[in-house]
Amino acid sequence: MRRHTWAAAAIAGALVVLAGCDGAGENGDGPSTTPDGGSGASAETGPGATSDLSAPASDAVAGPDTTDASLLPTRAEESAVPARVADGVIPPTNRWYSGLVFGDQPFVAFPAPLSFNSTDGGFAWGVPRVGVAVDGNSIVSPASSDVTVAIDGASGLPVATAADTTSVTLAYGDASVSLAAGSPMVGVTATADMSFTVSPAPVPAGDGVWTMESGERTYGISAANATVDGSTVTLSSGDHAQMFAVPDGGDPAAVAAATGAPIDGVDVTYAVDDESATTSLAYAPEDEPTLVAVPRERAEGLDCELGTYPSVNGEMAACTASTVAWSVPTVEPDLGLDLDGVTEEQRAEIVAALESEAQAEPTFPADTYFGAKALHRHAMLVTVADALGETALADEFAGVLSDELLTWADPAGCERRSERCFEYDEQLRGVVGLEAAFGSEEFNDHHFHYGYLLNAAAVALERDPSLEDGLAPVMDLVAADIASPADAESFPTLRAFDPFAGHSWASGFSPFGDGNNQESSSEAVLAWNGVAAWAQARGDESLTHTARWTLSAEANAAVTRWLRPDLEGFEEYQHDIVALQWGGKREYATWFSAEPSAMLGIELIPMAPVQQHLAPEDEEAVATALRSIEAAAPGGYEVPFGDYLLMYQALAGPEQAAAAWDEATALPDSGIDDGNSRAAMLAWIAAAQ
Repeated sequence: MRRHTWAAAAIAGALVVLAGCDGAGENGDGPSTTPDGGSGASAETGPGATSDLSAPASDAVAGPDTTDASLLPTRAEESAVPARVADGVIPPTNRWYSGLVFGDQPFVAFPAPLSFNSTDGGFAWGVPRVGVAVDGNSIVSPASSDVTVAIDGASGLPVATAADTTSVTLAYGDASVSLAAGSPMVGVTATADMSFTVSPAPVPAGDGVWTMESGERTYGISAANATVDGSTVTLSSGDHAQMFAVPDGGDPAAVAAATGAPIDGVDVTYAVDDESATTSLAYAPEDEPTLVAVPRERAEGLDCELGTYPSVNGEMAACTASTVAWSVPTVEPDLGLDLDGVTEEQRAEIVAALESEAQAEPTFPADTYFGAKALHRHAMLVTVADALGETALADEFAGVLSDELLTWADPAGCERRSERCFEYDEQLRGVVGLEAAFGSEEFNDHHFHYGYLLNAAAVALERDPSLEDGLAPVMDLVAADIASPADAESFPTLRAFDPFAGHSWASGFSPFGDGNNQESSSEAVLAWNGVAAWAQARGDESLTHTARWTLSAEANAAVTRWLRPDLEGFEEYQHDIVALQWGGKREYATWFSAEPSAMLGIELIPMAPVQQHLAPEDEEAVATALRSIEAAAPGGYEVPFGDYLLMYQALAGPEQAAAAWDEATALPDSGIDDGNSRAAMLAWIAAAQ
């Protein structure tokens, strides 16, 4: 939230595996349009190589060991919201299920297509009803309590005994309960002889199969060795039951036959080549097909004849598969604009803006968001000046940038000051900056903040390799906080990134009734660009490969989920964009402003070079982009984020770029965001034109 091992022969590029469960936000005061619900082995890299990211990170990366956080001082304060996790499990901040394991009260999680909520000694779950709010500003999917389960002898809230990027296992007394994104099942495994009570009461529907009717939906239980007496289900130690939701148009017996055993973690495999980035989720490592739910665009080649489920992101197909794989276009990391083709008039305007910046006193805030954002702004001045051959100006900007970065990269900085420095949080296993911003001490928005910082550091290091010794020790840890490719002692795997969703989650603890959320898809893209660019500058091929994958996935989601989403089936929703994505809701709202320009602007900020991937791909996409810009700035561009709207407009074609240039040259300084500059704005538009 915010403030302001699978068959790989067919896939080109390096192949990497994130192991499944092995025992190992955005946050603000609230959106201006308030979201309802809730309260307040060594690795090789290169084409064809395979790396197992369950190996220690020090083995899995080509560069130095970035997992030793003892370099930083230890954070003195403990989190006010401890995690309920078993020994050896890294607290899972920024996951779709974080609300289930943090705090002293339960919050809802949305393992699509289900919702799940813990209760005292049990849980409630179901398939949410999906619709559009009466005001047309949100697509809602409120949590369902169609089925309630009470574990006999259990009390209180659960403990996570295993957790990975896609799934979680929760202990309720003698029951081990497994959930996974993309699984329409809740698995219950008995760790000792036990029983649980289900409502509605199960009705026999075949050998080892029972059904339950709740509202308009049928649910079922598949358990070969269970005894069912009325509402009570009894299991012997080691036996299991699979509770499942019958899809629309589905047959309970056919669905029950596809359930298999409870999911014991999800192995995530990915590959990246010059054309595509492929993600594969193995729900059944033994290659025994199981019941999965997948977005329609991922269903090609799968057996998906069991029916469909509704979802806040569109219809999902019920399929029988052990592995689900899909590809998106590769987006390569990028730090600078190509300005070779700018006109003499444009060049003169941009250089004048650079010279004006050089005469001004730069401002660098002290917190991890605005401070890092200002560093990125200054780094853009460096790259624009270099692209135009203005070496003296570039050297001047780079000198200031390096000095500021070296302050942030001082390992002992927090022993001498309370800002512009980092500590290590031993409890939550991560790097926390002082001073905090927008809940970053609770691990909200780390990828947003650190993406700005890493992009700036990559610019500085690529330009001046002599900075490596001064920057790398701390910046490596900053990158590891959000992008560690393996569960290591100090960091989780890919803290915020959700492989199933294809994008990140921003809230650290996710204390909401609508699940976790992410607002700024653009800053998430910048985060992975920063990791990839920093890793490239460091010569870390493995981390570069990982970040190229997450960058490509996040960039695709930024377009297809936020900026130009397919809203078929949600015709009552009154907008072309989604400004805030939740597990159980999509809405036209932000955490910080009700202004229409903010709704679109927060999906564009900071319009870094990598965001050229936002260029509309066809006439329909151009029309959608222009409609969204008009809705954001119906009276002109002197609105919050007006500069970013013009930069987005410039991607819609030469005529639109020319119009954007004219508007941009007339835009007053007050119309330029604090993370942008006139020089960068004009350079972007000139490059697009």
